[in-house]
Amino acid sequence: MEEQVIWIVAVLGGVALAGAFWRMKGGFGPFNLRVVGIILVATFVSLLALVKDGSLNASIGILGAIAGYLFGLRGGSA
Repeated sequence: MEEQVIWIVAVLGGVALAGAFWRMKGGFGPFNLRVVGIILVATFVSLLALVKDGSLNASIGILGAIAGYLFGLRGGSA
């Protein structure tokens, strides 16, 4: 059962990533890069939390730090 959940999360992450690439227009801009980064990090952290039993808190902390960094980036130069 646990292996099926891991595959389901991996497939959902792949579908979300493919959807982001499909909707992407104009290449990798700052917004598109953030979206792809958040999808990748969320997928990998979810898989890590499922594989390692005691790493849920660490995984959520890593996800929060990276998502905060990606959302905090400003487009263009100051």
